[in-house]
Amino acid sequence: ARPVRLPSGPVIIVAGTNREIEVEGQRKLAVALAVMAPLLIGAIAGGGWVLAGAALHPVGRMTEEADAVSLASVAEAGRRLAQPPGDDEIARLGRTLNAMLDRIEASFARERAFVDDASHELRTPLAILRGELELALAETHDPAAVERALRSGLEEAERLSRLADDLLVLARSQAGDIPLSVREVDLLDAARRVVARVAAGGGGVRVEVRGEAVAGLVDPDRLDQVLLNLLANARRFAGAVVVVSVRAVEGEAEVEVADDGPGFPAQLLPGVFDRFSRGDQARGREAGGGGAGLGLSIVAALVQAHHGTVEVMNGGVLGGAVVRVRVPAVGVRV
Repeated sequence: ARPVRLPSGPVIIVAGTNREIEVEGQRKLAVALAVMAPLLIGAIAGGGWVLAGAALHPVGRMTEEADAVSLASVAEAGRRLAQPPGDDEIARLGRTLNAMLDRIEASFARERAFVDDASHELRTPLAILRGELELALAETHDPAAVERALRSGLEEAERLSRLADDLLVLARSQAGDIPLSVREVDLLDAARRVVARVAAGGGGVRVEVRGEAVAGLVDPDRLDQVLLNLLANARRFAGAVVVVSVRAVEGEAEVEVADDGPGFPAQLLPGVFDRFSRGDQARGREAGGGGAGLGLSIVAALVQAHHGTVEVMNGGVLGGAVVRVRVPAVGVRV
């Protein structure tokens, strides 16, 4: 009903219809929805499940393969996961997992090489030590022979002790657990002290110390270990002279050890800090007379523990090998 004003006066217009058709339509719609909605939802869910299963099937296959992959199969057989084609997220996941397995395999290879080299290095002094002890027991009637055998055995025991200490430093460096007692140290004085210790052992190579007094933040014992390793390496391959230079460079304390030998072989330079990396045959004068190949690895581990840097090159003022070590400096004392 609605009032309407006409020229003849206001009137009320009333209109009506039967709502049974509308009510019946709503009822039928409600029944249809009640019956069809679950079926429609089930169909959508089933279709989604099928599509998701098809899309994730490669993930399930990679999961089964990853569960079957063992560390031994990765290290020995180079086993990898089946990589799905394409460039979607699943394909990228497969490539990422295989790249991780590549890194694991490379790590296993390095550790296997380390164990093999360490076993080889330990076998030689142990064999010599055993031979000297057997000789001493067989020559008990000759005091001079017994003394020589015992002295040789002592040298091999000391070599074993140094090798064990070096391996311990490397193991701690991998775990980031090298103990340091850092304080202010005059690197020039430290270099002179270590050179005096080395010179006391004799040898035909002259070692000179040059530079300025620079205070560095280092562990004095570890610094001595770094310098001793560098000097032992340089003296082994030098022709006649080794020069140790100390200076302040860009807010850091630098120690450079240079020799006049043949320098590092070109093929050795990329992996010169690798464990058991040796260039004795290429650089050395004494065939097979080098160390275990841990010297520069120890240097790199100790310098990194001090938040410093180390680099190697050929040339320099003497034309041979050059090793530069930089550590945090306190300042320059004139």
